[in-house]
Amino acid sequence: MLEDNTKSRYDTFLEAYLSNEFRLVNSSLPRNRRRLSELLIEDQPSVLCADGSQQLFKRAELQYLERILDEEERRELLLPIIIEMSGDGTESVVLCSSNAELKVLSDVLEMELSYERPGRVRLYRPQLSVLRRRLRTTTQYAFSARVIA
Repeated sequence: MLEDNTKSRYDTFLEAYLSNEFRLVNSSLPRNRRRLSELLIEDQPSVLCADGSQQLFKRAELQYLERILDEEERRELLLPIIIEMSGDGTESVVLCSSNAELKVLSDVLEMELSYERPGRVRLYRPQLSVLRRRLRTTTQYAFSARVIA
């Protein structure tokens, strides 16, 4: 019988398998996120993804974000905004690298939000639906095996 602190071969295999599967699912994540202030002056604003594809941003979404944020916040906001999904999909966490993301989320959802932990804002399915409907190209999902707690 295995001790509690020893991983079984199956557990090791499963972790390796899931790690590879999540790498495939997340291959469309950006290599680097870009500042809103930079994207606003480009003819075709986009980011390069890990799989080599380009993710294009809709100009209307960028202009909406521009109206919400002041000049300094436009320099702080990195796009796309990453939404970490895990578990059964009823909850998600938006990863915030600055207060600009928090301001955007609060404006889009028309409610005051706060950090659950530094750099993390929890959203539930109805809120996520509103966010994705309004900011389809400037938000992106990242899938994780980690339980959001």
